[in-house]
Amino acid sequence: MLWLGLVLIAAGIVLLWTSADPFVVAAVRLARIWGVSPVLVGALVIGFGTSAPELMVSAVAALRGELAESVSNVVGSNAANLSLVLGVAAVISPVVGQLRVIRREGAVTLLAMAALMAVAWDDALARWEGILLVAGMAVVTVFLVNWSRRDVRAGLAGTSPDPATEGDPVDTGRGAAPEVGRALMSIVGIVTGAWLLVEGGSRLADLFNLADGFVGVTIFALGTSLPELVTAIAAARRKANDLIIGNLLGSNLFNSLLVVGVAGVLGAGPVGQRRVWEYVVMMVIGMTVVVMAFLRSRFGRSQGAILLGMFGLFIVVVGTNATV
Repeated sequence: MLWLGLVLIAAGIVLLWTSADPFVVAAVRLARIWGVSPVLVGALVIGFGTSAPELMVSAVAALRGELAESVSNVVGSNAANLSLVLGVAAVISPVVGQLRVIRREGAVTLLAMAALMAVAWDDALARWEGILLVAGMAVVTVFLVNWSRRDVRAGLAGTSPDPATEGDPVDTGRGAAPEVGRALMSIVGIVTGAWLLVEGGSRLADLFNLADGFVGVTIFALGTSLPELVTAIAAARRKANDLIIGNLLGSNLFNSLLVVGVAGVLGAGPVGQRRVWEYVVMMVIGMTVVVMAFLRSRFGRSQGAILLGMFGLFIVVVGTNATV
């Protein structure tokens, strides 16, 4: 029914926006309490949290023998994160981060996406390939933690100024537990809000008999990246640039290595029809972001517009393949 779809959409939007700001504040406070780089908190805490929906959806789909949905879920999310999400954040406020960190973590993320494309290229995912991807995530996590500690010691962590908690001093004596709890509750709110919004959009799409290809592309791309999008917008408003970068790079790392790896371990098998152009556009978007990081000191509005245009290209490619 029309009213139910509208209510779900409204409730999803409210829950998303009320959960995003506390999530960013908790993440910045955790970085200060733990004495680590905000990029690491963004990559591990926020990145894992915002990738939780993809992990659960992909795991359930793999157990049901629908591995194709797991892989397409990740490819769409990866492309949307680095084009739609980063593009919107850059348009709102220039994303300025530690160039050395962006280049280093960006290169690792690009390798992870390439590994995803390599294992899925033959239209099948073996269990040993899934195990290899999960092991790769463990290795990358060790490197991220070591790099973060080195950055903090060298004064390259980018932890100050701290706009997310300006005027609100952190009581480090209380420990990290309250902020971890706040972050977990915010993740639940973000994930639930994303589900409500997508469910409401799907109901309206069915009601108005929108084409399957159009619905699949738009709702799919939006639904998989809504947690990252609202978190990035909240971080952009608070000038917490390192969290934006860590969020997106971490999310794509978890998607490419852990999410697909777990899906491969639980339900190894065919991944459906070949999606060559989707893989290619995903990689082109990733390489564009890394090249931009090497050429400029920030992602401004012009770079954001370019990335949003690339998201449009991805939508066109996926929509074209969906109608074949």
